[in-house]
Order: sequence, then structure tokens, then C-alpha cells
Amino acid sequence: MSTLTATGGAGVLAALLDNRDRFAKLGDKDFTAAAGLLVRKLMISAGQTTEDMVLLRETVGNDLFETELKRLTAHQARLLARRLDKHVDDFEVSTAGAAAAHIRQLLNGTLAPAEASDATTQEAAPAEDTTPPADDTPPTGSDDAPKNAYFGRKSFRAGN
Repeated sequence: MSTLTATGGAGVLAALLDNRDRFAKLGDKDFTAAAGLLVRKLMISAGQTTEDMVLLRETVGNDLFETELKRLTAHQARLLARRLDKHVDDFEVSTAGAAAAHIRQLLNGTLAPAEASDATTQEAAPAEDTTPPADDTPPTGSDDAPKNAYFGRKSFRAGN
């Protein structure tokens, strides 16, 4: 029995795979579920690149990859899309489905990662060249605002 013990999680998985006939209770569905957990962990972990995701999809198969991509929450899918394409517009990945579609396009090579648009760099350049306002201008805003900005039920009861 000591030959079956392994150190570390990868060793345990390898030992289970090597002795599948002895542990017949573990079926393909169980191994698929375990693989799905690992794939999802890789999808949500930081530092993944487009090449990593393409290799992951090729390694585990398109079906398992797509299943786990669909299981990501909207937040996780947006983070993965932004990790793969740093300059993607927020509107393009506003939902889980839109983010998953953007990820698929990046992985298929039908969409190149967006780069900072020339319009944003052109807008930033004139802002740097402008002179700061003179110190003699009055500050904008008024001091009439209440000190406590909370405006809820208490203010109606207290008459404030």
C-alpha cells in the first residue's frame, strides 16, 4: 500500500489514474469534474496569457474548455477577458456572455488584442500642454453643502 502513497496533489492524481482498475468507483465523470475544477482554477488565476489559454484548450479539449468558460461568473469572465486583452472596452465585456465571446475570438485569432487607440493618446497630449489655472480664480463649488451628505430616513424624521 505504501507504493500508492504520493506526496502533493499532482502525485495523488497520478496515483489514482495509475490505479483506476483498483478504484473503479471513480468514473469518467469524476475525473472530468476534477479536470473541470483545475481548468477553472487556471482560467481565474492571474498571469495567464492568450497562448496559455490556447494551450489549455488544446490540452483538455474544446468541450471541457467551453463548459468551464460558460461556468465562470460574469466578474471572472470579465477579468479573464481584460487579462487577455488589456485595452478592451468595458462595454464589449459587460456581461458574462459578451466576455466569453470576446475570449473565444481572441483564442481563435479572429480578433487581435485591442491597443490603446490613437484618439485617447491624442486627447492626453493636449491636456499635458495646457497651462494650469491662475491662483486668483475662485474655487468652484459652494460651501452650502451639508457637512453630512447622508440623506435618508433619519433626515425626514429629524427635520434636517
